[in-house]
Amino acid sequence: MRRQTIVLLLVAACSVVLSCGSAKGAAGAKLNPVYVTDKATFQLLPTALREKDIDAVQHITATFGTRAFESDCLLIADGDVLSLTMLNEFGTTVGELNYNNDLVVFNTALFPSAVKAEYIVADVQFCLYRADALQAALEAIGLRLEVSVANDGETRGIFDGEREIIHIEKSADTIAYTNALRGYSYLLQGAF
Repeated sequence: MRRQTIVLLLVAACSVVLSCGSAKGAAGAKLNPVYVTDKATFQLLPTALREKDIDAVQHITATFGTRAFESDCLLIADGDVLSLTMLNEFGTTVGELNYNNDLVVFNTALFPSAVKAEYIVADVQFCLYRADALQAALEAIGLRLEVSVANDGETRGIFDGEREIIHIEKSADTIAYTNALRGYSYLLQGAF
């Protein structure tokens, strides 16, 4: 009897450990909401709402406070997938993020485990998804999207009341993303 109890406890413990993988949104589970502000939660949009298909190597420079990170990455946004594969200077994969509407998988040693993949997906969506879809989703959570288009690109601002919390500048080969509320920024360079 005691041996059966120990075996059952070991099986239960293994189940708990194995269920704590890096896949989010698995069968029946919901994706983590993205807190754009402390109160406004954004649900990730379907991949079909992107502006256009992208399959290209990009160079990313990211800063958070005084920390900086730089890497090449393969960005794929087509079909039902949004995928980022981070590469080191030798072209070896050092991190992967995949989103397919129901599931986010994030495997990397580059970021602390506290970084939630859904936040990165949301940042990419704010930059590359259709403005009308973003505007509807953001208005539903009490935020506002302002877009201005010029010959050389587009500027997007996400506002909480009168305060611009996210600023995005897009051109044919650069996206500059600044999250003033959370204190981080990205610079993506490549073909968009």
